[in-house]
Amino acid sequence: MATDTPTTPPGTTVPTTHPKGFFFLFAGEFAERFSFYGMRAILPLYLSDQMGFGEEDGGRYYTFFLAACYLLPLLGGYIADNFFGKYWTIVGFSLPYVAGQFLVGFENKWFLLLALALLAMGTGVIKPNISTLMGITYDQQRPGQDKLRSNAFQYFYMSINIGAFLSQLIVPAVRDATGSYLYAFLVPAVFMVVALAIFAAGKPYYGTEDVRRKEPETAEQQVAKLRVLGQVFLLFLLVSFFWAVFDQSSYTWVFFAKTYMDLNVLGYNLAPDSIQALNPFFIVLFIGGALAFRTLRPARPGEVERPGMAPTTKMLIGFLLTAACMGVMAVAGYLTGDPEKGAVIKTGEVEIYTPLGKAELSQPTIDLAGKDAAFGNAGGTMTFPGSPLRLTFAKYSAADADGFKFRDGELELGGGKKLYFKDGRVDFDRSRELFAGGTFEVPGSAQVILKPNKRYQLADGVLVTNRGNAVRVEPGATLPPSRSQDKPSASVGPGKYTKPENKVSVWWMALAFLVITVAEVLISVTGLELAFVVAPKSMKGFITACWLLTVFVANAFINAPIAGLYPAMHPGQYFLLLAVVGLAVAGLFVPVSRRFNRAMEEKARKEREASVAANTATA
Repeated sequence: MATDTPTTPPGTTVPTTHPKGFFFLFAGEFAERFSFYGMRAILPLYLSDQMGFGEEDGGRYYTFFLAACYLLPLLGGYIADNFFGKYWTIVGFSLPYVAGQFLVGFENKWFLLLALALLAMGTGVIKPNISTLMGITYDQQRPGQDKLRSNAFQYFYMSINIGAFLSQLIVPAVRDATGSYLYAFLVPAVFMVVALAIFAAGKPYYGTEDVRRKEPETAEQQVAKLRVLGQVFLLFLLVSFFWAVFDQSSYTWVFFAKTYMDLNVLGYNLAPDSIQALNPFFIVLFIGGALAFRTLRPARPGEVERPGMAPTTKMLIGFLLTAACMGVMAVAGYLTGDPEKGAVIKTGEVEIYTPLGKAELSQPTIDLAGKDAAFGNAGGTMTFPGSPLRLTFAKYSAADADGFKFRDGELELGGGKKLYFKDGRVDFDRSRELFAGGTFEVPGSAQVILKPNKRYQLADGVLVTNRGNAVRVEPGATLPPSRSQDKPSASVGPGKYTKPENKVSVWWMALAFLVITVAEVLISVTGLELAFVVAPKSMKGFITACWLLTVFVANAFINAPIAGLYPAMHPGQYFLLLAVVGLAVAGLFVPVSRRFNRAMEEKARKEREASVAANTATA
């Protein structure tokens, strides 16, 4: 067990400045959280689109990954307390963390499973130990400086959210700029290496640890632990629902933004997964503003700080805001109208969404909504009702649940314009009429998404693509030979089609993030503080582990089982369902909070009686 005996010699003045170790912990935590949240930001679309799992399975695998990340802190605390100490546990488990970050971008399902296991183990095991090591450092090197330590933890929380904010903007942008998930995942991998180097370099400045195996708990200690757990069990159970809704923002909201939202803001097209950066941005804004206010506002003479709102009242407001947040998303979902089943024609360069059609082949007719998988290999023609599009293709593969692939063909767009495919890629030379005006355009009701920030060789130069399907040609330029190992292929499969006029503004999601962030501050920070009040000093670590388990419960037992509902339901119905459940949870919290408050009052009464009895005995 790690001890935290003060190391400041008796009789010396305790410094009022932060110890040197804090700055290493702050910078290391910033880089590690940049790494984790950057990887996490693009993981849902990587699973659903790039790896081909789809929104249902991709969402389910993502929630299980998050659940593992918040279950393994129990193991991390046990290993650190009983065997290696905080420092060496963090260093040792950062190595598989780094390996996982480098492996996750290789598009191989076995590498993916290994990478996710390493990432969950790495982040989960080190999660409960960094903040605890900082607490030990302050207790030893700045004993009695409780306000200084409190400020340090708030700055530490700021480092987490600054790292998350920057990574959730930068990593999706790198993916879009390079057109590669592998390169995008390398950015958080490099930051994890930096985090490990910074943290390791600070070892001389951290608090010292005396690691000993814990003695087995006595029956009295076990009863005390169960009593405390009983006091917070219902509180934590309801908090799990909050985390279930909060973590929806990292995958179902991303899927919603991709399909149903107009992501153009002031002429700039946002990546659907970059919108997540709003949550840490608002956190930094709120907490940073509060810190600045307390720092800059001078205390008035004789001013007495008034008691604020009761903690349970804050949490109740937080639960109501959680329901309101999902209400905002439900309104946005219903404003999109009824989503249509569509078809998507996809290559490594472009995605084209259109209303669902049928293929007329030399073999039996195929319908993407319910197709026969027995095809020949001669090719055929696909027409799209309500659209001038007509796809003629050759040498397709046998169909599966996701459609079929082809290599060569042409897509008639109406008005005599055509998009040509050759060897599984877009033939930009033959298709150059489509971008003669500086924008890659497909007429009619179809939607085209040209991969931005890419360069393609033409016969007389290089085609450069930008966001919003804007293109330009660099005459006479050439590209070096490609070293890409990917196998080019064009495919046709089912997808979700949303008419451009039915897409809703991204500002709806910005409002939802604002509301859920306020709820997070009211529930997460307040709830953890309440749990600490209940627990005696010897059980703070146990309560912290139980608090982290609420996120595990949220994803393993709420989000994972309902992962199939979002793809199957209208988005408005799905979000409205969560809003209704949120109101029910807020209603349940009222009697739970009253029970909790009575337990706190009883605890305070017994402590007063014990104090009076002790004073009487010594008088």
